[in-house]
Amino acid sequence: MKNRIYVAAQIGDDLRTRSFFRRDVEKLISPITDEIVLDFTGVRFVSRSVADELCEIMAERSSISQEGMGREVKMMYEVVVRSRNSPRVYSEVKAKVYHLRTMEEMQEFFSSF
Repeated sequence: MKNRIYVAAQIGDDLRTRSFFRRDVEKLISPITDEIVLDFTGVRFVSRSVADELCEIMAERSSISQEGMGREVKMMYEVVVRSRNSPRVYSEVKAKVYHLRTMEEMQEFFSSF
């Protein structure tokens, strides 16, 4: 049986903050072990970070799907999905990569300029 969670009613219709979205969704989905549909009917706005967090949540738990996205919300979600599937490649950038493992290494690195 699919459990349907109406995001607008349970969380809100204007979703801007990744951490709040994650926290609220986790509260709703954690007790459910069956399939879950996050229904975005009535959600007017999601930020790019919220759309990315939705992708993360769905990747972590394959039993979760989404439905009911309006045009603007769906456009943002699809932008994020496309960018996750084909990340940018900066072939012309010739920057050196530094691996700083501790705060002390980072402090030493930035104080050397």
